Amino acid sequence: MARYLAIVVALFAVVFLPLLAVFEWVGWRLGATVPLSMIAAQQSRTERLVWLGTFKDYAPYKLERIKQVRPEVLLVGSSRCGQAREQMFRPYVTYNACLTAWPLTHVVDFVDRATTVAKPRVVVVALDYFLFGDFLADVWRKERTMDFAQGIDSHRRKLHDVADFVTRAHGDLDAIRSAMMTPQLEPVDNNRLIGTEAIRGKFGFRKDGSVMVAPPYRNAAAETLARGAQYVTSSFPGAPHLSEREFGEIERLSRLSRERGFSVIAIQYPLLESAAAFLDTDEAYWPYSGLWREIRSPQTVERFAQLGIQFFDMSRTEISRDAGNFFDPAHPSERGMLKTYLALLDRPEFSKLFPLIDRSALTADLEKGQGEQFDLYH
Repeated sequence: MARYLAIVVALFAVVFLPLLAVFEWVGWRLGATVPLSMIAAQQSRTERLVWLGTFKDYAPYKLERIKQVRPEVLLVGSSRCGQAREQMFRPYVTYNACLTAWPLTHVVDFVDRATTVAKPRVVVVALDYFLFGDFLADVWRKERTMDFAQGIDSHRRKLHDVADFVTRAHGDLDAIRSAMMTPQLEPVDNNRLIGTEAIRGKFGFRKDGSVMVAPPYRNAAAETLARGAQYVTSSFPGAPHLSEREFGEIERLSRLSRERGFSVIAIQYPLLESAAAFLDTDEAYWPYSGLWREIRSPQTVERFAQLGIQFFDMSRTEISRDAGNFFDPAHPSERGMLKTYLALLDRPEFSKLFPLIDRSALTADLEKGQGEQFDLYH
């Protein structure tokens, strides 16, 4: 019996270990199994590198970048603020940590982690009406939990991604060899792509944390924008009233800000006008748009103020009227984000936190990028 087991173990080692070694080598070459801390450090050394791995790695990767960048201004939230660029807050050192936290409990948890490894002066939170619905929060808690542990399960998941990458190549050895041995570049700025998802999708996170608009989203922008209200209501379920349970997370954020000594700005970013108008006026949807009405009410704004959080509702302004400020009804493009910050700088309570920002320089950026829907900064 012992001899039989020894033979089985030997055969396993002969067959499995070389195969594992090959997968490890391929994963390293593709950037899939390179530690996130090394990716973060590499991005500090070169501007021409974008990374994208699996969804669960977004937050731990950005936490490593925060350790490198040590931002004065930190942006946190969902994909709604993914297009904010560091240049929009210059000369302040800024990092975009959006696409790391969807339910409010994850937002506050991430802010807690980030302000432990760095000391930002201002934390800008993307605070949307739909974040205050219990149903969506419960779904996102389960589906969108990040993998901060980065242990053996994480490594096994990354090897699975490598296998998936190879499988999707349909045995095209030339394509696989090219991805491993030749720098892969995205088509907009010719940044080098690191990670299986970056190589496959031709986009990723830049060194400032902003995410490039993926080619499929660019190609389908006109069609998606035409969906307007239907896109927003199908993506973000409503509810009759703001959840006190979710509001408790805002109270937790307030306590954290006082303990750590940073200011909190909360922004509800623009929605396309057709979507905002639907939420405002559609009587049939009225029972579900209570979240939308209540977060914008003077009473809720006062509740935020009492917690030391300044809330700016930019969801329906002139920015909303121009589809060129978006790449879908719920996501402003770089142009839309820059216009949002320019509008906010006209408000004393916002601008006093950023006295060194040169508004005229940002206006010049906007004028140089006239007609550009996706990329103002290259």
